[in-house]
Amino acid sequence: MIKFIDYSFSYGTEDTESGVQNIDLSIRRGECVLFCGASGCGKSTILKSINGLIPHLVPGQSKGSVSIDNRSVKDIPMYEIAKLTASVFQNPKSQFFNTDVESEIVYSLENRGVSVQEMDKRLDDAAKRFRIEHLLGKSMFELSGGEKQQTAFAGAFVSGAPVIVLDEPTANLDISAIDNIRTILLEMKKAGKTIVIAEHRLAWLHGIADTVHYMECGKITESFSGEVFFSMDEDTRKTLGLRELSRRDGVTAEPSAKTCSGEPVLEADNLALGYKKSIIQSDVKFSLYKGEILGIVGINGAGKTTLLRTLSGLIRPLEGKISLNGKPAGEQERRKRFGMVMQDVNYQLFSDSCENECCLGNPGTDNEMAKKLLGEVGLADVSERHPQSLSGGQKQRLALAVSKASSKEILLLDEPTSGLDYASMVSVHKVLRGLADEGKGIIVVTHDMEFAEMVCNRFICLCRAD
Repeated sequence: MIKFIDYSFSYGTEDTESGVQNIDLSIRRGECVLFCGASGCGKSTILKSINGLIPHLVPGQSKGSVSIDNRSVKDIPMYEIAKLTASVFQNPKSQFFNTDVESEIVYSLENRGVSVQEMDKRLDDAAKRFRIEHLLGKSMFELSGGEKQQTAFAGAFVSGAPVIVLDEPTANLDISAIDNIRTILLEMKKAGKTIVIAEHRLAWLHGIADTVHYMECGKITESFSGEVFFSMDEDTRKTLGLRELSRRDGVTAEPSAKTCSGEPVLEADNLALGYKKSIIQSDVKFSLYKGEILGIVGINGAGKTTLLRTLSGLIRPLEGKISLNGKPAGEQERRKRFGMVMQDVNYQLFSDSCENECCLGNPGTDNEMAKKLLGEVGLADVSERHPQSLSGGQKQRLALAVSKASSKEILLLDEPTSGLDYASMVSVHKVLRGLADEGKGIIVVTHDMEFAEMVCNRFICLCRAD
């Protein structure tokens, strides 16, 4: 179904190693193929070369060939490629064109002139399969990151394309949503769909992936059958820099980090969270202590991101109060004293280089300190690159470095490990633990139980109000 013949692609940046080199690969019709490896190893470039973003929309230099169903991708018009491939991007927001959920799901069908009756039928089927009936009728701007990812999945599903391309598809999904996606992918395989996935969170693909290709520096260096790959021992897995291969339904052991005591630095008292008059959560009450890393977990749409936005002063609580060091604190004061790493870090990257990003708005950080901070999060080699040229995982780590440079006393992080490989996850853990040891209070929203168990002192679980 898909074939690469001596294929190389370079983005034409100063980094001559970017892209992929000398890829020879065949993917059978109905096969599920997983690409894994460290951030920046070329996984997303492979996917973009299949769905036509390369070479039709992404500039660069290429040699060799990529074909789908014996047709060269470079010779197929994009509107024809859209009939052959459906994609879910790492940042699903970048693929949306409509302002409401229903229109977004059936967007590809509307472009192809499918009848209203058929669109309604497929929409209803997708909503039931993905268990997102509660999202129908909502604005895209009301959705959480995980709900946007589910919407993108539904849009790919209804398209009927024979090839499904997924780039970090579970980065923002809770456990139940991942289980649902897993079931649907198994159904797609039975129906003969060809599925190509780039992913760091690997355990959920056990029993789905037929073939696994491990990539380093733009090359496929090892290939495994799914059975052999998921039977890999722990030492080999960690040597390759891969995330857990065994399923984790939640936190399986008591967190190993030290417990905290003393007076709380932050107190939330009977908060009601939401927008305008729409309440997502009510009666939220907890404390955060100096030197503590508090994990916020729960299903998609439960209000975890809204809680962080409320605490940081970006939005007001509908009810309740927030205190710092025992005194009530308004939005303006909290904005001064809280640092935040957003789920979509593109909202908070402004400068022309990673080094300058660390210095921007942080007068106590000079270029030498910025380089040190970038080194701590594994970005020393990209200090001169533009932040928007980085991968999603690299942007997350850059935002963390900027937050550390800000010297704020409380840090809020929203899905800080989405799109991160094992080594990057460990480096984030070390940075956060170092900040906690300095006495900072840290709150982490995450679906990543591997990371949560590694770093958090304790947890709060939010449930969806409905």
